[in-house]
Amino acid sequence: MLRRVRVPARVNIIGEHTDYAGGLALPFAADYYLELTAKRTEFDYLGDQTVIDLWRCAGGWPAEIKIQSDIPIGKGMSSSAALCLAIVLAVNDSVDRLKACQEAQRIENEILGTPCGLLDQMAMMFGEVNHASMIDFSQLSVQSIPIPKDWKFKLVDSGINRKLSETEYDQTPQEILVQQENERVKKSLTASAIELGKLLNQSHEYLTMIGVSTQEVDTLVEQLQNTEGVLGARMMGGGFGGMILVLVETELVLPDLPLVNSSNGPTIEEIL
Repeated sequence: MLRRVRVPARVNIIGEHTDYAGGLALPFAADYYLELTAKRTEFDYLGDQTVIDLWRCAGGWPAEIKIQSDIPIGKGMSSSAALCLAIVLAVNDSVDRLKACQEAQRIENEILGTPCGLLDQMAMMFGEVNHASMIDFSQLSVQSIPIPKDWKFKLVDSGINRKLSETEYDQTPQEILVQQENERVKKSLTASAIELGKLLNQSHEYLTMIGVSTQEVDTLVEQLQNTEGVLGARMMGGGFGGMILVLVETELVLPDLPLVNSSNGPTIEEIL
């Protein structure tokens, strides 16, 4: 028996470092994918050792595990969360969606040592094409929100990789700052593209204030914010590098980069 699971990346529009504070976020599942195949064996666990450790931590049966992925590693698009979620879904394809997210978080914490919240897993798990997920982490609730057609996003690689398990940052940003970020998430739900751009710029200022940005990233974000046709830009993900999310007026802005599109959540296929 072979089980194949395909999990999308995630892009967080706004609401960063709010998940472990019971706040709000507005991400969407993005059209980059990690694919895991698990072929049952009689006794052996075969594959990359870290993957096998995650697999066994999730209660996985003896299998040969193979991974293919076009999700950039260390770029704020949650390649590790995609891997952990794929493992959980391959081990138990009938698990409840929220429980799958929580189990993926658990094995990532235990094996990879990543101090992650639930933003990444829930963004991937509840993804719908042309929709973002309004997540309230105080209730672990999700509301599907149509993405306006004039919200056009591109990703700019800062050129700085980071590994969150080796990154030290304040897991309890000041409550007043989290509240301000939550308010920006709420405002984004009815924002025009121009208004959203201003909210993204403010969100980057918040990330700088809580100490998860760097001078190099700030300089690049400022350059992008001042580029003709760019409505707003901010660092995305845990911090200290990775991708910068850019809201553009048209696809012709930053012409060397494609638009990033929304995706459905994971798919599971079983081959006997």
